[in-house]
Amino acid sequence: MSTLLTKNQTSKPEDQRSKIKVHFWKMHGAGNDFVVLDALSTPFPEDFDFSQAAEVLCARHFGIGGDGLLLLEKPSTPDAVVRMRMWNPDGSEDMCGNGLRCVAQLARDNGHVSQDEFKVETLAGLRKCKIWGEGLVRVEMGAPQWAFSEIPMRPIEGRENGVEYSLSVGGRTFPHTTSLSTGSTHTVIFLDEDLSEEEFQTLSPQIEHHEWFPERTTVLWTRVLRDNHLRVRIWERGVGETLACGTGACAIACAAQITNRAAGFIQVESRGGVLGIGLENEKGQSITMTGPTRTVFMGNFLSWQ
Repeated sequence: MSTLLTKNQTSKPEDQRSKIKVHFWKMHGAGNDFVVLDALSTPFPEDFDFSQAAEVLCARHFGIGGDGLLLLEKPSTPDAVVRMRMWNPDGSEDMCGNGLRCVAQLARDNGHVSQDEFKVETLAGLRKCKIWGEGLVRVEMGAPQWAFSEIPMRPIEGRENGVEYSLSVGGRTFPHTTSLSTGSTHTVIFLDEDLSEEEFQTLSPQIEHHEWFPERTTVLWTRVLRDNHLRVRIWERGVGETLACGTGACAIACAAQITNRAAGFIQVESRGGVLGIGLENEKGQSITMTGPTRTVFMGNFLSWQ
């Protein structure tokens, strides 16, 4: 059995450690699935290692399985009612739009908030959430960041940002590439036809770890299906292929609008479902994301202390 240790704890024989039963929720937003912990209901030790917990709990065959670990906890600012933290399955901390919607729903379901609209503290700042009922949640995602330093991305000579540049990798060149941050680093590649399975599996991790992206990047292979309706296949940094990505859907909509491929309210279809992205102006300075959330099951795991 895999063990979860606090950061200051060394491995000890099983009979010298105590077991802590920790309650979890398994949730998903459009197929983007998470293990969710509620620290407001079940406090954790101050030195609990959530990064290691993400690696253990998110493992598909040896843990609960998930695209990430979410934590609902007390905010550090009076401007928010709750705080969300998220770790990828490799233990790296990140921002997550679908995770935000799940945490907002759980905060309401568990009675930590009573109002329909409230603010959640995230790694990317404060985000306003609204519960629409029937598992539908809308969140305000802030403004996209286009500057190389904010993505972050190595600057391209002669350019002010990463809008519509050419990216060469694995013997192929993709001339319609846009990189930006919507709370997490994303690279949107517009295609005229779908990649083969081999190309997707080979090229995606090469781009994720490309030298241009010091903190890696999520790769969003995107096609325009019809007016304001786009389809994407996702390779998420620190995860691999995922069925949906909230911050990624926002990045796709922003990239499509700034390159005149779509405008206004944009539907982004992934293998897990459809997310609705609303953009305030041509640069998407105010982004909203609306989509479903669902609690699949609840359970307990044993944490060694």
